[in-house]
Amino acid sequence: MKTPQLPPLIIKKSPSAFYVYTYKNKWDPEKKRSYRASFKKVGSVTSGEKEGRIRWDDHFLAERPELRDFICERKGKDYVFTPMNEGGFTLSQAMEVKQLHAGATWALDQLVVQSPIGEALKTAFPQRRDYLKVLSIAYFIILNQDNNISKYPTFAEATRLPWGAPLHPSSIGRIFRKIKKQQIEKYFSALQEGLIEQKREVGDDDKLTLALDSTSISSYANKLPNVERGRNKDEDNLPQINLLMLVESKSGLPIFYRTYDGNVPDVQTVRRVIADNSRLGIQNVVLVSDRGYSGTKNINDCLRNKVGFLLNMKCGISGSLTQELIDEERLNLQDLNRRDWYTQVFQVTKKINWIYEPSPVKNQKSTKKTQESEELYWHIYFDRQIAENARQGLFERIDRVREKLANGKALDENEQTLLEEVFEKHEQDDAVSYSIDNKKVDQKLRYKGYRVLVSDEISDAGKAWCAYQERWIVEDTFKTLKSRLGCSRNRVSDNESLTGKTFVQFLATSIAMIVRTRLRKYSEECKKNTALPMVYDGDCRVLDSLNNVMQTKFCGG
Repeated sequence: MKTPQLPPLIIKKSPSAFYVYTYKNKWDPEKKRSYRASFKKVGSVTSGEKEGRIRWDDHFLAERPELRDFICERKGKDYVFTPMNEGGFTLSQAMEVKQLHAGATWALDQLVVQSPIGEALKTAFPQRRDYLKVLSIAYFIILNQDNNISKYPTFAEATRLPWGAPLHPSSIGRIFRKIKKQQIEKYFSALQEGLIEQKREVGDDDKLTLALDSTSISSYANKLPNVERGRNKDEDNLPQINLLMLVESKSGLPIFYRTYDGNVPDVQTVRRVIADNSRLGIQNVVLVSDRGYSGTKNINDCLRNKVGFLLNMKCGISGSLTQELIDEERLNLQDLNRRDWYTQVFQVTKKINWIYEPSPVKNQKSTKKTQESEELYWHIYFDRQIAENARQGLFERIDRVREKLANGKALDENEQTLLEEVFEKHEQDDAVSYSIDNKKVDQKLRYKGYRVLVSDEISDAGKAWCAYQERWIVEDTFKTLKSRLGCSRNRVSDNESLTGKTFVQFLATSIAMIVRTRLRKYSEECKKNTALPMVYDGDCRVLDSLNNVMQTKFCGG
C-alpha cells in the first residue's frame, strides 16, 4: 500500500491543545525571502502534546481520502503512517487487550450524575469539555488519597476516567490556571439551585441549613500572597491559608468555600461570606456556626442581608447580654420540668427585640428613625453533666498545682496561669504560701455547662439544639479534605494554580462526602432492617474494593 504524501504542515499550540495546519510559502520582495502564509487547520494531535496520533478534520479527509486507510503519528519532525485493516485498526491494535480499573470511577460517575454536582460542573466549565478533565483529576485525589499531581499519568494509564485522553502534569497545571473565580462562583450558584430543586422534588421546602466553619491549610511556598502566619489549627508552625466552607447539614454536601489570608481571624470572615452569598443569590439558607463566628456585627450583617442564622454565643464575656440572660434564667434551668427528654438538657427560650441599623453610613450615628428591630430567639441550655465534668477537671488541676507547690516543683505555663487566677498569695517572714480563693473558683465555674444559641429563624429550642449538633458534618468535611484525601498541603507555587487546585480539591471533597453520606444511610437502613445484615466498611475501603472491578477493552473499543 502506497504511503500518502502530505502537504507542508506545521504544529501550532493553543491554550488547551496542539493543532495541525497547512500553509503556503509566499515571496517577500523587500526582504528577498519566502515566508509562511495562508494557514489552514487540518487536524489536531490527540495526545495533547506536540507528538502523537493525528486526527484529521473531515474537510481534509474529503480532499485526501487515502488518509482514511492509515493511522498517522507525529514522531519528532516526521509523520509516520501505519496501514489499517478492514475494521479500521492496525494489526497491533487488533491484538491489543487493555484492562482498566473501572468499578470505583463508574460508581463515582453515578453519584455525580444523581447529585447537583454534574450539572453544576457542566454549567461552569462547558468549554472543550473541561468539566470532564476537572472531574478526572478529582477522582485521582479521591482514589489515591493524594494531591501530588505528578502521579496522575501513571494512575490514568490504568484507570477508566471521564476524560480518557492522557493528561501530563504540565497540562493539569494549565487546567488549574484556567479555573477562574467567575467560573467557581457560577458553579456555586448552579449547585445551590440544583440542591434546592432536589429538595422540592421530595417535598422538602425547608431552608437549607448550612454548617459554617474554617480550617487552616499549611504551605511551604513563600511566594503565595495569601500565605501568612496565623492561628494554625494543625499546630505545625507553618504559614497558612485559611479555608472556610459551608456544608449542607442533611446531605453532607459542601456548597461553598472561600479562602482568606492566613492571619485573618475567624470572626471577620463571616461578613465576607454573607456578602458573597447575597451577591451570588444564595438565599433561603440558615447559617449555623460555632462560637468563633458569633458577635453583634455578624448578627446585624445577617439581618441586613436577610440571611438566616443560628449562632453559638460566647458565654465567657463578662457583662455580655449572654451572661445576663443566663443569670436571669439560672433558677429555671434547674427545674426538671425544663429538661428536654430527647436532648437531655435543661432549656429555656427568650424572645429579644433586637435593634439594628439596616443601612449604616460610615461616620454617622444611627437614630431611632433609621433603626429597625427584629425578634430573635435566644435559646439557653444547661447540661449538668458538662458542668460537673468541668468542676471535677478544675479541682484536679488545682490539686496538681497544690501538690507541686508542696513539693517545691516548677509549674508549667498552664499551671502558672491557674495559680494566678484562683489562688491568693501570702507572704510572711520571707515565707510564701498560697490559699484557694473560693469566690474566684465559683466565678470560673459560673457559666460552665451553659450554651446559648441565638436565631432569627428557629423558634423551637429542641430544633435549634439538633440543628447545632448537626454542624459536626463540616468538621468531618475538613477531616476528609486534609486527612482522608491528603490535601493538608497545597503543593503549588503560584497563585493562579492555587485558585484552580483549591477548587478541584473542594470538588473531590464534595464527592467523597457524598460517598460517606450514602454509606452512612445504607448502614442506618440495615440497622433498622434485621433482614439486611451489613458490616460497615470505611468509604476508602469500599472504593478500594470497587476499584478491583476491571474493564477490558478489545481492539480499542
